[in-house]
Amino acid sequence: MSNIKFVIHLLILLLIQITILDNIQIHSYIYINIYILAVYILPYRLRNATILVFGFLLGLFIDLNAHTMGIHAAATTLIAYIRPRLLMLTSNREQIDDIQGKQKISDLGCFFKYILISTTFFNVVLILGETFSFNNFLITLLRIVCSTIVSLFFILLYYFIALKKKQNQ
Repeated sequence: MSNIKFVIHLLILLLIQITILDNIQIHSYIYINIYILAVYILPYRLRNATILVFGFLLGLFIDLNAHTMGIHAAATTLIAYIRPRLLMLTSNREQIDDIQGKQKISDLGCFFKYILISTTFFNVVLILGETFSFNNFLITLLRIVCSTIVSLFFILLYYFIALKKKQNQ
């Protein structure tokens, strides 16, 4: 993916997140976060420091718009930090290239496992950072599971409609 296409998709993801998804209230049990897809599709060859700074600034931008005092920055920085290791654990070299859109995805399971683990870590940090307590742990766990499932649905929807469709043409 070229730099211009990445910036366009980043702006679209941020626009969707800020204007639509941040205004959806589902009884405070579900947070829909699609903007983290921008961290998932970063080129593999970027230096780790660049990925960390990008993740932090992306989360900070969302924090400034949502008035959430750093929890998005912390969660996005975490997934940027674990990203290289998680890619190596969940896939081989060809599959990493597939995730970044250089070819068709040959193993959908690899991609799904990668974003499932990353999104789960993201939501654990985000929701535990918001509640900042282990009281009502079952409700907190329910919020993490529901937010992960719904976020995964919207991430996959955007990925296969906007990213993969354009790359296959």
